[in-house]
Amino acid sequence: MRRTAHRLRVVEAAAMLSFAMLLLWILPFRRVARLVGRVEAAGETSLPPPADAPVRAVGRAVEAAARRLPWRPLCLPQALAASLMLRRRGVPSALHIGVAMGEGRKFQAHAWLVAAGGVVCGGPAAVGMTPIAAIRARGG
Repeated sequence: MRRTAHRLRVVEAAAMLSFAMLLLWILPFRRVARLVGRVEAAGETSLPPPADAPVRAVGRAVEAAARRLPWRPLCLPQALAASLMLRRRGVPSALHIGVAMGEGRKFQAHAWLVAAGGVVCGGPAAVGMTPIAAIRARGG
């Protein structure tokens, strides 16, 4: 039963990743951000995993779907897809966007999703990023 539930979440995640990629491809990001929720200044983000098992399961499903799709969804579509999945479940979340200077003074940006007190997806790459904005998802 758990395996079937995970597979169904992965299928849902693949659909949401495809939808997120389509949104990001056809709409300006400002419009996508407004569809997701309220944009606000970002504060510090803690990076532990979420305390809630169903929220962690959504993160695992998005990561699994991203590995299996014929294209490579990066951090923003993954965070957006997880946000949409959590919204369907009535779980509040915040999509964070951060920046950093990488090697050779190369500008880097990253997106990650926070819910249930921890990072749902995009956590490892968020280390060292300076948060510049958070998009609080509208209620589920």
